Amino acid sequence: MGKVAKTADRAKAAESAEQSCPKCGKALRIVKRFRNRELGIAGGMYLSCSACEFAEKL
Repeated sequence: MGKVAKTADRAKAAESAEQSCPKCGKALRIVKRFRNRELGIAGGMYLSCSACEFAEKL
């Protein structure tokens, strides 16, 4: 398990660190995303899959 950012929800990050992606089955990681107005993505801490485009806000 990688380091958890100080701004992330630690309880949800700890329980989801062992989970796999619901789309492809690979491991999830915790990432920080910036706001993107063109794509309509809000900034913040996300659980993200490195293999597909799955992302869930923490």
